[in-house]
Amino acid sequence: MKKILLLMASCCFIGHGSMAAGLQALPIEASYIIPAEVGGMSSSSLLLNGDWQFRFAPQGKWNTVQVPGELAMQGYAIEHDTPYLYRKSFTLPADYKGKRVILRFDGVYSHAILSVNGKQVREHHGGFTRWETDVTEFVRPGKKNEIQLEITDRIDDISYASGYAHHPIGGILRDVTVFALPETCFYDFAAETHLDTLYRDAVLKVSYTGRTAGNAEVVYSLTDPAGRQVPLSQSIFVLKEDGNNNELPVRNPLKWDAEHPNLYTLTVALREEGKEISRFSQQVGFRDVKIVKDRMLVNGLPVKLRGACRHDIHPTLGRTTTAELDSLDALRFKQSNMNFVRTSHYPPSERFLHFCDRFGIYVESETAVCFVDTYRQKNYAPGRTQDSAEFAPRYLSQCREMVKAFRSHPSVLFWSIGNESVYGKNFQDCWDWVKATDTTRPVIFSYPGSVGEKKT
Repeated sequence: MKKILLLMASCCFIGHGSMAAGLQALPIEASYIIPAEVGGMSSSSLLLNGDWQFRFAPQGKWNTVQVPGELAMQGYAIEHDTPYLYRKSFTLPADYKGKRVILRFDGVYSHAILSVNGKQVREHHGGFTRWETDVTEFVRPGKKNEIQLEITDRIDDISYASGYAHHPIGGILRDVTVFALPETCFYDFAAETHLDTLYRDAVLKVSYTGRTAGNAEVVYSLTDPAGRQVPLSQSIFVLKEDGNNNELPVRNPLKWDAEHPNLYTLTVALREEGKEISRFSQQVGFRDVKIVKDRMLVNGLPVKLRGACRHDIHPTLGRTTTAELDSLDALRFKQSNMNFVRTSHYPPSERFLHFCDRFGIYVESETAVCFVDTYRQKNYAPGRTQDSAEFAPRYLSQCREMVKAFRSHPSVLFWSIGNESVYGKNFQDCWDWVKATDTTRPVIFSYPGSVGEKKT
């Protein structure tokens, strides 16, 4: 029987310091949406891009480099398996006091050890997935703070990105942000759309994990592409500790596809004791995707994918892109009569997906696992990690980070768990997790001949 396998892979190995008495850290592999507003704050987020300091050795001279940016493109030739250091000092606003403080890195290649104000916080494997850390215990609101990263281009990185780039990749490749959340908050937010059998009416299913001491509620409002309010039969839900699943029926919404990229705006407010404490908005596209026999159906209609693979690539920036470059890529794909992009061989920036949502481009979001036990250069070892228990956390964590960050984007048509690799237990574990977590999308593996009789 023909098997259709759909997946994704990427992973990180992490640790965390103990939290101060009376405070419970938010989970280390949680995914967050940066709130547009947090009660009592003038601004809930601070972008830490720009000038950072860098040096090769612990006692070496500090040099100024740009973040985000690839070091090789700034004149610094790094070496495999040789650590180097980044640091950044900044003043955390005083109104962050009493809030949970989250530090986000959108991409650091490939192994990072994070310290804040001289204390080691955690480590992370994987260069192209977003990772976030509750650093409340380690920062000082209203004072100067210092972030330090020890980064290594690991020759055993499962993405093999330095191998097919033909030079060692390294550095902070994407944005760095610090932001605040109220103590009552939620994470791992996902907005899924489910259409009825006639592809007419829909249910917007919203899931998330709550953190609350009680007396908190989530309030939704939905506007259509023209900015008109959409009536909801229920818009207020009690925030429960742990798992929450809210269903919002919507009558005959405009559907999203590559030819009609209709986007609704879901505004989510969190209230405690009747007072709003945070708010954010998420764009939503009502669409359904499934594979029936040998056809891919979007909203019940067969779709042919016309497109290409895409790397984050620029002649002077390397693996770093900008908002302007991401938007130009999406526009040029559209102008070339393409409707599909494969993000080979790692997840894109979320910014690129926002443009794909807006312009109408289908996306295969691929995890950063490449050439496992196939085409690797001999000096990149070990190449056979597909069944390694030691490497299993890297596969799974990168997979989870990608899916959690991108689940709400209508442009993501399906997930890929790896590129041209020999299948094994670690890929299967990723497939199992994705299929259990996201039932709305197919998952693929780009080297199906190696799958054999594995479960699909």
